[in-house]
Amino acid sequence: MHGGLKNRSSLTFAGVCLVLGVCATAQALTIFRVAATEDDETYPCVSGSTVVWQSFNSRYGDWDVLGAQVSNAAAMPSFAIGDFPNDDRFPIIDGNDVVWQHQYSQDGDGDVYGARVEGGRTVATFSVSDSPDDECLPWVSDGVAVWQHRFVGAPDWDVLGARLTGRDRAPAFPVSAAIDVNELFPCISGHLVVWQESAPDLPQPFVYGADISDPNRPRTFYTLMALGPEQIPSLSDGWLVGQETDGAGKVVVDNLYDPFNPEEIGSSTQTASPRIHQHIVVWQDRSNGTWDIRAYNLATRQELVITDLKMSDQVNPAVYVDQENRRATVVWQDNRDGNWDIYAAVLEGSEVAGGTDPQ
Repeated sequence: MHGGLKNRSSLTFAGVCLVLGVCATAQALTIFRVAATEDDETYPCVSGSTVVWQSFNSRYGDWDVLGAQVSNAAAMPSFAIGDFPNDDRFPIIDGNDVVWQHQYSQDGDGDVYGARVEGGRTVATFSVSDSPDDECLPWVSDGVAVWQHRFVGAPDWDVLGARLTGRDRAPAFPVSAAIDVNELFPCISGHLVVWQESAPDLPQPFVYGADISDPNRPRTFYTLMALGPEQIPSLSDGWLVGQETDGAGKVVVDNLYDPFNPEEIGSSTQTASPRIHQHIVVWQDRSNGTWDIRAYNLATRQELVITDLKMSDQVNPAVYVDQENRRATVVWQDNRDGNWDIYAAVLEGSEVAGGTDPQ
């Protein structure tokens, strides 16, 4: 990584290189259904014991954001988080903070909304950014939200951020606003933000980023991770994952504190939608003709089969790792019962084993 960010202790675990591991069916694995209705539930995300997703409401013809707590491989009753008029979509949760994209009308601009959830209920909702500009695809970490932002009349997209206050319209700050450059699909972990950047002088989109330890003076950097035009980078604790092509390809991992060495992981070239939390990477895999869910432990170099169903698809996975209890929760959308539902799996024990805090 170039510019602005000092090297800390290496993110790589002692003696570990990101080489291919043996793909095996996860042994300590419990799969259960989180949400299933006659309508579609899609795009799940998980943090701690709370899962959030978007749910189509056929009565009103729009999307809402719902949540549920999970415990002992079972889901509690769902609760509403964002059910404003028209579409609330693409929720992201971190701790007690949830953010999502709100679209009041199909022809209107997007806005960013947020909520505070505690104990299986929503305790506050608020607008994060609802200006006349177009705001979409937010992410949140440690109380700071970032999103893709296009100012009225501007030809390109920028990345903006704001510290959540629990009140409407928190003061925003620019993370990156280069001229004639599209900065898309931002993701934040701690004080680091990454996004997909495309510009006339780049042969294809690459991952760029910023250290926002001082939000008034973001320090930008670049990486050597190329992305397909529709690919979204994912970031956790300095680990960066992505996919270099929109077609067949492998998941690629890079270490932002020991950069310029992106490495392919996993045994398949038929992958999509990689996500990471701490040292566990998940993605969807089409090796068997339909989409399944795979996971990879960066510490043990072990690839794990989460689902292996030949007659249905499992897509859009997300993961949360609880290192203290050696447990990981993986969530995804699943059409094994016809329409899209939300399923989860709990991994425990040695398959979740990791190293020390990578930072």
